[in-house]
Amino acid sequence: MLRSRLVPTLSLAALLCPLLACDPAAGGKPRTEDPPPVVTKSAKRGLAYGYHSAADLKALSPGMSWWYNWSPRPEAGAASVYASEAVTFVPMAWGGTPNADQLASEIPAGAQYLLGFNEPNFLSQANKTPRQAAALWPVLEEVARRKQLKLVSPAVNYCGDCVTEDGVKFTDPVVYLDAFFKACQGCQVDAIAIHWYACDLGALKWYVERFKKYDKPLWLTEFACGDMPHDQITVEVQKKYMVDAIPWLESEPAIERYSWFSGRNNEIPSINLLGASGELTELGRLYVTLPAGTSPQSP
Repeated sequence: MLRSRLVPTLSLAALLCPLLACDPAAGGKPRTEDPPPVVTKSAKRGLAYGYHSAADLKALSPGMSWWYNWSPRPEAGAASVYASEAVTFVPMAWGGTPNADQLASEIPAGAQYLLGFNEPNFLSQANKTPRQAAALWPVLEEVARRKQLKLVSPAVNYCGDCVTEDGVKFTDPVVYLDAFFKACQGCQVDAIAIHWYACDLGALKWYVERFKKYDKPLWLTEFACGDMPHDQITVEVQKKYMVDAIPWLESEPAIERYSWFSGRNNEIPSINLLGASGELTELGRLYVTLPAGTSPQSP
C-alpha cells in the first residue's frame, strides 16, 4: 500500500507495488498475505439445531462432523447436502409414545446412532419417570436392531420442575439415570447423553466426571454459557467459554461427541453460530475453526 509520506518522485518498484501486492518500505519485495486458517473437521464436534438451510450446513461443515435436530429425520434444508458435506445426521426419539414401525420408517439410511428421550426428568420436556422411560426403551431397541444403530441414553440435566416417582423428585440427572438403569437392567445403552449450561471449564469438568461411573462414552449433546445473569452474557463471554471448553472436550477420552446449542436461538444471549442463511457469526467462525483433536474417534 502506498503511504502518504512518500515523496512525489517514486521508484519503479513503488509504482508497481499496487499491482504486485508488495511493500515499498520493504524494498519492493512481494508481500505474502496471511493464509486463511487451516480447518480440520472434528470427529467429535456437532451442533444441536433443527433449522439448517443447505447454505448453513455447508458453512458449518468444514469444522463439524454431525448434527441432530430433536427429530428422527433431517430438516429439508439440510437433507440434500449433508452426505456430500460429510456431516452425519443423528436421529432422536424425543419423547411421547414411540412406535417402532413409524420411528424406523423416518430414520434415514446411513444413520449410525439413535438418541433417546430429551430431558425426560423435565416436566416441560420429554416428561418421563425412570420407569416410564425404561418401559418404552424396548421400542428404541427394536428400532436399533432393525436399523443397526447404537443407542444413546436419555439426555439429562439438572432441573427445577421435575418428574417424581416413589417420592423422589429427579432434580439430579445422575439420580435419574441410576433409577433408569435400575428399571432397565440389561437394556442396550451404548453411550450417555448429558446437557450442561454453566459458564466455566472447571464446572464442566466436574459435571462430566460425575457420569464416568457408567463406564460408557459420553455425549455432551447441549452446551453453552447460559447459567448466569443474561445481561452479563456477551459474545466475548461465549467465546471465552468456547475457547476454554473445546480443547478440553477434544482431548478428554470420555467425551465421544459434543454439540453446541445452537444455530439460531433467542433463549440464551449471544449463543448463535449462524446469522443470515449460510453466514457464520463471529462465534460460528470460532466454533468451526478451533483445532480438532488428533486422537482417533468413532465416525
